[in-house]
Amino acid sequence: MTSRARVSRRAFIGAAGTAGLAAAVGVPTVVRAQPKEILVGSIHPLTGPLAPDGTSVANGCQLAIEQKNAAGGIKSLGGARIKLVNADHQFKPQVGAAEAERLIREGAVALLGAFASAVAMQTSQIAEKHGIPHIVTVAVADEITERGFKTTFRVQPNATDMAVQTVKYVREVCTLKGVSFKTVAALHENTFGTALFNRVAKAAPQHGFEIVGNIPYAARAADLTTEINKIKAMNADLIFDSGYLNDGLLKMRTYRDLRVEPRGGIIGVANGCYSNPTFIKELGKVAEAIMDGNYWHNPTSAFAREVIKQYETRFSAPFQSHTVWGYNAALVLLDALERAASTDPAKLREAIAKTNLKQHIAPGDAIVFNEQGQNVNATVTMQQVQKGQIRVVLPKAYADADPIFPIPGWSKV
Repeated sequence: MTSRARVSRRAFIGAAGTAGLAAAVGVPTVVRAQPKEILVGSIHPLTGPLAPDGTSVANGCQLAIEQKNAAGGIKSLGGARIKLVNADHQFKPQVGAAEAERLIREGAVALLGAFASAVAMQTSQIAEKHGIPHIVTVAVADEITERGFKTTFRVQPNATDMAVQTVKYVREVCTLKGVSFKTVAALHENTFGTALFNRVAKAAPQHGFEIVGNIPYAARAADLTTEINKIKAMNADLIFDSGYLNDGLLKMRTYRDLRVEPRGGIIGVANGCYSNPTFIKELGKVAEAIMDGNYWHNPTSAFAREVIKQYETRFSAPFQSHTVWGYNAALVLLDALERAASTDPAKLREAIAKTNLKQHIAPGDAIVFNEQGQNVNATVTMQQVQKGQIRVVLPKAYADADPIFPIPGWSKV
């Protein structure tokens, strides 16, 4: 396989700018030989506290690309193969920005990333500056696609969808089970978790809930006893909880040790822990019956089941919720490259904007982007741990189990 010829940063950016100008004014562009290898950048946390999740997203991207290469590559480009180059942002926005610059300088035609909203804000800004398409894999903050950027696209649900749909599902399950819980206390990580809580607070009254208090905390906190004692003292019917994997494990152990048993239970809102197989592996029965409004694969899809099987064989690791969007983001890019029949950034960006991808592994209709670059059909589901397995309980169209609710306290599981 012949390596793609490297170009200087100035030449690469100049070519992208010329192509964009030519498209705008209708001037024909020069037809160049198509590459034998197409470089794509993947920016995720591969070391540090988010490494397990970041690696799962990067591996989801890798699997989709390996499958495409094995099937003959990008046929409209003469069978060109995709080369995915992984970069580690270490959960540091400035590192993510530097890695985005490096990958673009080295000839990446698109970026995938970044499993952290603060990092994605930076990587997408770098991509916009250079006119390079950036498909957000996992990063929930609404603001990522609300800055008027033309090259940023997101496949997963945003913070508003995550919050609003989760609150709606909790009311639905209350009605389904004939209980009338009203009060909610929230414990949340202080970056993306705060963004989620702000939207939960707006949605809650519309569905008959009253927020009685919220406690933010730092994701790297070594102890959360004080925060959880404050939540316990609020004596709310329900606790809504947002955070990452490691802090989620710490919280759940602390909830257990302090015997925090709200009448309705503890429910994740886009929680990076509660829909993660590691949660069950680490905590066993402590994880049982916990709910989480989040994204997931489509358990009713034979295609999704086959992808999961291949992933677990290829990487000897469990497939998790975050992996879904790494895989789907790569599918979007591969589909756009095929339709664009070009690696020109302006043409590739236009093809992504026109995406209507029906075959993917998440619940919901085809992946379609609005003018802001947000997938309008991104679907939030409600998961629950049942008998050591993560099951979808809402919406009914994608459910593979019925909800257990109210969630039993620690003494009953």
